[in-house]
Amino acid sequence: MEQRPNILLITTDQHSAEALGHLGCNDVKTPCMDRLAARGISFTKSYSANPVCCPARASWFTGRHTPENGVVANGANMVPSMPDLGQWLNKNGYNAYYSGKWHIPGRDVAQSFHHICPDPRNTAETGDIASTRSAIGFLQNYKEKDPFFLSVGLLNPHDICSFVLTHTMHDGKMPFPEIDDLPPLPPNFETNMAEPEKIISSRNQKLADRGEESGMEKWEEKLYRHYIWTYYRYIEKVDGQIGLILDALENSAFKDNTVVILTSDHGDGHIRHKMVFKSFLYDEAVRVPFIMSWPGHIEEQVINHEHLVSGVDVFPTVCDYAGISPPPMMRGYSLRAIAEGKNPDWRDFVVAHATGGGKMLRTNTHKLITYEDDPVIQLFDMEADPWETRNLTEASNSRALASEMQESLTAFESKFELAEA
Repeated sequence: MEQRPNILLITTDQHSAEALGHLGCNDVKTPCMDRLAARGISFTKSYSANPVCCPARASWFTGRHTPENGVVANGANMVPSMPDLGQWLNKNGYNAYYSGKWHIPGRDVAQSFHHICPDPRNTAETGDIASTRSAIGFLQNYKEKDPFFLSVGLLNPHDICSFVLTHTMHDGKMPFPEIDDLPPLPPNFETNMAEPEKIISSRNQKLADRGEESGMEKWEEKLYRHYIWTYYRYIEKVDGQIGLILDALENSAFKDNTVVILTSDHGDGHIRHKMVFKSFLYDEAVRVPFIMSWPGHIEEQVINHEHLVSGVDVFPTVCDYAGISPPPMMRGYSLRAIAEGKNPDWRDFVVAHATGGGKMLRTNTHKLITYEDDPVIQLFDMEADPWETRNLTEASNSRALASEMQESLTAFESKFELAEA
């Protein structure tokens, strides 16, 4: 029997897909993630199953969408009887380990993994440094006969949230560059299209310590540019931690027999559409990095623009490399064949959900966004309008396509075994 590989899953938090050097972003330096991509495949159409922390993570580790696994929002509990990836691997000949941020309500990490480092949100240790050190120590000292699965949950660039909530972004309080050296406003900073109320109200939410008129709509231009400059620094910070983990793997006995997968739970508003933070379905918040590497097995230096990827694909992909069948009712697909240069039959669309009744259906060319009890339906041509600035449902000749996509979404969801409320 062929030796089964070890599997290393590295996850970041709140990392928008476009904020990567190898995908053309010149305002942030990500040499370590770029190095991983150069030794493997980077998918550009990778989507979170639900662009907020707990739901996205539950989808990784169950292979099921949030209406099925129960984690429909931060704080909602996972279905107790639903198997997760750690449990499944431990039952099938792997030793499953976890370091860092977990954040799945109703399922303690110790129920599923050998836990080698506490969640950095709950410890006096310095966030990602502790998680990284634990992962490095593991790679240096693992001696068991069975292969391992190690998941490392890194926290950044999520700390941008703490920055906004606890620090002022005004001049003189932080060493910001001069205005001409800050990243520019994106082309879709201002749009004139109709939007769901959930999006409009999110812009006007209060942010701590900024007074009664603290919603993003009240920010002056410079504050947005301070935000995105700082956000990129947090990405560079986590990139350094990823580099330390990759170096430890390269210097270990496992370097030639370990599949590496890197992704993020969701993106960030990234000041696109005049938004920061997450939980909505524009690409900046819902599209995430997804990189795979295993030199000698996975094709190298590939940027894949063709295949639609979802967070629910993590579970079946890991099972495929582990040589085990996934549990029944998986909603995702293994990416192994694509990563290894084959051309399997593939999905026509991916689906995502969002807090507040949001739903997204993304085909290779178009994206549909709807919100429960909201009359505004959004349809974007993602080839002609990748910045999502022109809502096609405002033109009568696109309403048939919107209806067709809504029917596809309804048919897809009709297969769900819904979690009990």
